[in-house]
Order: sequence, then C-alpha cells, then structure tokens
Amino acid sequence: MIRWTHDLPSADAYVALRQAAGLGKRSVEAAQVALPNTLYFEACWEADRLVGMGRVVGDGGCFVQIVDIAVAPTHRRQGIGRSITSRLVTWCEANLPATCHVSLVSSERAIALYQAHGFQLCRGLDRYASSDLRPPE
Repeated sequence: MIRWTHDLPSADAYVALRQAAGLGKRSVEAAQVALPNTLYFEACWEADRLVGMGRVVGDGGCFVQIVDIAVAPTHRRQGIGRSITSRLVTWCEANLPATCHVSLVSSERAIALYQAHGFQLCRGLDRYASSDLRPPE
C-alpha cells in the first residue's frame, strides 16, 4: 500500500533512494545538513520503505529549485514521478510569490515529464564543490 507524507526521511534512506534511482552521489553527512533545510518535501512510502521523493529548496521568495525527484526502480511506470512533480509544482504555486523563479535540472529521459508541468528548456552551468563529484562527460 502506497502512502504519501511530507515527513523527511532519514539521511540513510534519502541517500539509498538517490543511489537506487541513479541520481548523483551524496554522502550521509551531506544529507544530514541538507534535509532540514528543505522548504517542502514529498515522500512516497510502501510500508516503511521510501520509494519516491522530491524536494523544493531555495530562498522561498526569489529563487527555488525542485530537486531529488527519485523513484525506486521497482516502482517506476506507476505514475509516482508524475505525482511527485505535480505535488511539488502545486505547492510552489500556492506558497511562493508569483515572481519566484522555479527551476530544476533534468536528465534527457525526463524532459517530457517536466515540460508537461510547464517547465521550459534553458541553458545553464554547473559547478561542483569537488572535482571528483562531477558526472562523467
């Protein structure tokens, strides 16, 4: 049985789902700092297992970013990713100023999902704190 909450998961559960979903490497220590600074969190659970998640982070006024949209491989193609995205966008529309810039970074395979929620392609730059965290080119 799937259930939805806004409860932050443990840092271990967060890191494990990111890894299972194929998102970038993050340490448990970094997650322990990051998670409490989340503006809004959507979590999808099956029993006590985190199977989907997404966060809104940022200053809450001028700029926010939707991050960490992840679905466990065992739960893909069930609409969980679409629901997470919809819930995050709905929260942004209801709780942020109309002029707030909402952005996200997407893999090629998820672009259509985000475009369906009103996001448009744009060009950006990345910088990582440590060169060993950079994705392969």
